Amino acid sequence: MSRMRARIALCAFVVVLLGTAGALADDVGFSGGVGLEFTYTPIPPTSFNIGSDFTMTFSVSGFSFGSETGFDLAGFQSERVTLGVDLGAVWIGNEILFDPMFAWNELNIDLAIVGVRVGVDLIFANIGTTQTPSYSMGSVIELSSDIVCGFSIASLTGFGAIDLVNIYGGIESPFAHELLYLFDHLAWFCVPRPSLDVTIVPDFYFEEELVRLEADYMGMIASNTTWFDGTGLARMLFELGYRFEEPSLSFVATMSLDGSFVITGFDFIVDLEIDVVRCTSHTWFIESLLPAVFPVVFDGQGFAVSFDLCGVQITTETDFDGSFYFARQLIAIEATIDPVRFLSLTEFDATGFVGQCIYADVTFCGVVLYTQANFDFSGIQDVSLGFELTF
Repeated sequence: MSRMRARIALCAFVVVLLGTAGALADDVGFSGGVGLEFTYTPIPPTSFNIGSDFTMTFSVSGFSFGSETGFDLAGFQSERVTLGVDLGAVWIGNEILFDPMFAWNELNIDLAIVGVRVGVDLIFANIGTTQTPSYSMGSVIELSSDIVCGFSIASLTGFGAIDLVNIYGGIESPFAHELLYLFDHLAWFCVPRPSLDVTIVPDFYFEEELVRLEADYMGMIASNTTWFDGTGLARMLFELGYRFEEPSLSFVATMSLDGSFVITGFDFIVDLEIDVVRCTSHTWFIESLLPAVFPVVFDGQGFAVSFDLCGVQITTETDFDGSFYFARQLIAIEATIDPVRFLSLTEFDATGFVGQCIYADVTFCGVVLYTQANFDFSGIQDVSLGFELTF
């Protein structure tokens, strides 16, 4: 009985809090969120570590603020602060990272007008170590435009900065990435997506240029991404495919070449969706290291299937290696019985069971309470418990 009263009191408090926040949001457009997570990680043979991550976000009248703070038993670990100001056609943002010492400060200025987007990133980073800091600057200039009939063009130029594709989330083939949704979904099923940044190198010189062309017109999908460095052409990647509406069938082929126009990779992807069933096949080839008739050789094959069974979403991925032997199996289960959500991911390889991730959350009174556990054949790898509140 006392537990029921405590829960009712907690819900009443949260309702009042959310009601106050909602009234404030109606008046000034205020919104925000708070989250706290604790993670227990055993350290063999007899030790352990406990980490905590505190996140806070809010936005009001075109201004946004975000903070992520990490601690463990050793003390402060990291702090990431993001600020953003939306002025309509102009967006200004700033990101500062301490990890645990100063590591990154990035200023973003984006201008969008008449279908053309111009962006400038100014970065000051520590490219050394905690014991021996070394500071350097970098800059990325972005130009992009959406042309009629599904055509678009984008250009990234890096001075003192490389790995510019990370600005696009590390996606080198946009249409292939879209078709490989099931593979991507399983890859980040139990782990948070990393915040990708460009890499700052010593000296402020031209380092890299990335140019991307995309076409999506009348079912045809195609793109080209070309990289240049200080010596000239570095790499090219082409993709060409087609989409059918009924049934929903898409296929795309990608081919990568180095600066000498030698084929270094080839992928072929087929994605079929019928009602609640989606199937994807991914075949990839790599550059042959020995003299051969064909410049590429078979390197692997993956099959992913997703279907709904009585309200439970089941997704599987089966991978084979270059000899077409079984390499890996992933099985994901997603079920929701309001207010509870349950997720499970199990991995097997040629030797047997590899590991499993189990996640569950419950939502009540606007608060999400969640827990996650990862373990393998040797035991528990880590256990997390946290909550999220949005208003």
